[in-house]
Amino acid sequence: MALKLFLTGGGDQESFKKIDQVFLKNLKPDSQVALLAHACEDQQEALERIVYYFERPPISQIDLIKKPSEEILNYDALMIEGGNTFELIQQMRESSFFNLIKKFIDLGKPIYADSAGAIILGRDVHTAFLGDDGDDDQLRLQDYRGLGVLGDWCLHAHSTEDDYEQLQDLLYDKGWPILALSEEASVFINKDEVEVLGPDDLWVIDFEGQKKIPPGQKIVL
Repeated sequence: MALKLFLTGGGDQESFKKIDQVFLKNLKPDSQVALLAHACEDQQEALERIVYYFERPPISQIDLIKKPSEEILNYDALMIEGGNTFELIQQMRESSFFNLIKKFIDLGKPIYADSAGAIILGRDVHTAFLGDDGDDDQLRLQDYRGLGVLGDWCLHAHSTEDDYEQLQDLLYDKGWPILALSEEASVFINKDEVEVLGPDDLWVIDFEGQKKIPPGQKIVL
């Protein structure tokens, strides 16, 4: 897959000026962007917020997409908003959005995903349970698989140092390494290279232990 992912940990958009700049630099002039906000309580409000922060050159238009269609592949970039991870993964799975997102990635087009939107791109979404404010699985899902666009890597958002023991336990239980993003952490993943854009560090939890990767540094998955 020709990955080009921009992932944020769920904090205030004002914290992500650096990654926003890099995202915009990766777009062609007059880009049209599709927004998926299925896990948001108010999708229209989510659209208005995204338009406020992003609808400027090179972006000419941002559209809220509610129903799956091959037409989404005509857009130049895709944004996936957060919310309840389990509701989001179920809605994506029950529709054809799962396959459309994978096709979008195969086309080499960029995806900007926040919080739950980032988590569902990983191998598994069990990370969403973790932390003091972990998501509730009121749907009682039987399948916690994500899109798996990062191989075996999982994503964790809203991460704090208090979560690391739980993340380590999850690693040894499931066998899948984890990229942990605090609310003010962001990364740009270009193919298999991860660039930390900050402002917070990225934490990597794998079988070599826990590693803190500061902004400006890169790792290879």
